[in-house]
Amino acid sequence: MKSRPWGIRPASSQDIATIVNFNLALADETEDHPLDHDTVVRGVTRGMTQGEEVEYFLAVINSVSSDDHGEEAIIGQLMLTREWSDWRDGWVAWIQSVYVHQEHRRKGVFRSLLDHVSDVCQSRPDVVGLRLYVETSNRVAQSVYDKSGFTDPKYKILEQMFC
Repeated sequence: MKSRPWGIRPASSQDIATIVNFNLALADETEDHPLDHDTVVRGVTRGMTQGEEVEYFLAVINSVSSDDHGEEAIIGQLMLTREWSDWRDGWVAWIQSVYVHQEHRRKGVFRSLLDHVSDVCQSRPDVVGLRLYVETSNRVAQSVYDKSGFTDPKYKILEQMFC
């Protein structure tokens, strides 16, 4: 296995500002949709209190500075949420809020995040699979997901948003 200069860790409350900024960039880059900063702060903050219902994972590069204090650069994120499947008698983990900083794209950061959360989910006996959704015009992301083993289940996602 190729050694990577980054590792994967669960997010903590100290990471909220970075997650918010990545989410704002994600919406802008993929959907040209500006999000309300304060709403995203509240959403990420609340999500962090939900336990296994909402989990954030971060790709980080650690470095040691000359004064022996380690510094960390967050270069990517992925959020998991859960949906109960009565058809499968288990939880389906949804991959959401995937973002890799532009300087680190096409280097395997997403694959590392995906491999990590896949291992986490497979270690939980009540999780039966992974799902994600992708913007229909985001062909680059679709290609990455196809290469990562995701298939089109032939469902169309519809929504009715209240805010």
